[in-house]
Amino acid sequence: MCGRYTYRFTWSQIHEQLSGCGLALDEATLAMTGPAARFNVAPTTDVPVIVARSKTLGSLSAAMMRWWLVPHWAQEASTKYPMFNARSATAATKPAFRGPMKYRRCVLPASGFYEWKKIDDKTKQPHYITRADGETLLLAGLWDCGRDELETCTILTTTPNAEMSTLHHRMPCILEASEVGAWMDPTQQDSKLASDMLRPAPDGVLEIHRVSRRVGNARVDEPSLIEPASDEP
Repeated sequence: MCGRYTYRFTWSQIHEQLSGCGLALDEATLAMTGPAARFNVAPTTDVPVIVARSKTLGSLSAAMMRWWLVPHWAQEASTKYPMFNARSATAATKPAFRGPMKYRRCVLPASGFYEWKKIDDKTKQPHYITRADGETLLLAGLWDCGRDELETCTILTTTPNAEMSTLHHRMPCILEASEVGAWMDPTQQDSKLASDMLRPAPDGVLEIHRVSRRVGNARVDEPSLIEPASDEP
């Protein structure tokens, strides 16, 4: 799963990462400042998202959306179910996600994400996961727009690769820049084809290190959280 993550990039950096694959962020996005760096993003907060607003892929847009998907047909937001993640294998059949899987796929750029490894019945050790090549992670997601025009999103998850299997039984779906165009293509409305793109990251793409347990407190949001822990087992 993915319940905490970080971002510290500029839209120009994302544009450069995608431009080599024939994609571009629109001028309005490139003119934006930020987004401001965050080091402990928790569900229900607003996060930067890349979307395709037009019916043709063309240039992509940025938006800030609440990280907790609320289906467009829902009367109100609910906390009964954890809507910040969606299982990629079943998203196309779940009422809350099947529409977005067809029409509203997105990408959530992330610098890294956190996962907790169970040490014993009382202890979990947080770890920080990034791309080994230093590039921004491009997390596959879904978005929707509710009755009050609130735009919300969720991160898709899949089974873990070798590195992540030592920490957890799920991991976020990580796209390569070359896959973003196909994932975001608004003319492609076959949920099965979209689902086929969602698989564990190849082994060796990620690197992992232990971090301070302070990351468990969502009110703590500072650069030191991603530094390797030296005083914890």
